[in-house]
Amino acid sequence: MAGPSDAVELIARVPFFEGLDEKSRKAVVREGKEVSFNAGDRVVSEKGSGVGFYLVIDGKVEVRKGQKVLAALGKGEFFGEMSVIDGEPRSADVVATSPTRCWVLPAWNFAGLIKAHPEVAIPMLKELVKRLRAAESPAGS
Repeated sequence: MAGPSDAVELIARVPFFEGLDEKSRKAVVREGKEVSFNAGDRVVSEKGSGVGFYLVIDGKVEVRKGQKVLAALGKGEFFGEMSVIDGEPRSADVVATSPTRCWVLPAWNFAGLIKAHPEVAIPMLKELVKRLRAAESPAGS
């Protein structure tokens, strides 16, 4: 079974955290915790409070708005960044489609991370803009 070292390795691939050295990544991982979900479990609910940033350690989830699947995410991919940044309710449901383990960084620790490591803010902003542009572009373009 995977442990904290898996989360340290995975966050190195997340655009937000790729600029951190290994010592900093380990410090970040200590601020979060691992949570498991069964297939069919709702990980987060649309309009629910944004209590954390989620990194998929293994398994798969779908981001859904009503019956529409917006994205399928797997190992090394993440969600929840918008709500931990702006404190607004979740914009979609996220449902586990297989047994899934996530590393979760609570919102209050996320803010501390930005203060301690401001260098993560630039790649974070770039990723948010990328996702916003993708969401705004017409299908098929």
